[in-house]
Amino acid sequence: MSLFKKLFGSKENNEQKPEPKKDNVQETPAEVAWMTDLRRNNLAISAAAGFAPVRSLPTELGRSLRPSLEIANRLHAIKALVLWLMVPPENLSDERILDFIQRNGLTDAMTKEETSILNVARDDEQARNAIGWKFENAWPLAWYFGYKEPEISGQMMTGEQMQEILSDFTCPLDENIADWIKNQETVSEEKLMQKEDLFYCLHNAVRSAQMGSDTVPNGFDPMGNGGVIHERRHSLTFMVSNGDSWENTDLNT
Repeated sequence: MSLFKKLFGSKENNEQKPEPKKDNVQETPAEVAWMTDLRRNNLAISAAAGFAPVRSLPTELGRSLRPSLEIANRLHAIKALVLWLMVPPENLSDERILDFIQRNGLTDAMTKEETSILNVARDDEQARNAIGWKFENAWPLAWYFGYKEPEISGQMMTGEQMQEILSDFTCPLDENIADWIKNQETVSEEKLMQKEDLFYCLHNAVRSAQMGSDTVPNGFDPMGNGGVIHERRHSLTFMVSNGDSWENTDLNT
């Protein structure tokens, strides 16, 4: 059994996905003046899954795709942090991780809080407990480079899935990310914009549920499962917010 699987479990012990809330489903979303086909389709997907976002969310948000290298660097910044905390030094030396970070300029893709992780012990329990949310950030970023589509159920990723991303959908530690992306097929801008808009809608429903509204599926925890939606939406919106840092990504709903 892998270290990731021991720490975070596998697909077999995941909770069942929440059932759609039937009374939230609306076959024909109420029309608003600026509703686009993309938004209409995403509202239908949301409703079918039991989410009820506000119908009048704006559609013109000034989204702009950022360069692939910036997306890759954010993914690999997460990879470096996960390896730092989750893999014992006897299996992967400090020097090898730090060299990968320095060679690819990955501290520029990290927040100040994240760079401080590189100064704590690699078995620090508090830091390890917090790193799980980075898994959720990693999924949409890895999807852009060929991994499977991020789910909307709100269920957290398993360690097994994260290990798959680190092994098969990221640059090896001894290589350069700028060279790695040259051989990677990426999701089309159209598909990325569609997925970001979908998670924008889902995030709106989650926020409403956190304030007491009945806008998420039966069995969906607005805080726990909602946090998963929030983190995946953060990465998707980051990818289409060219010029904005990770910390300044606009996550308003």
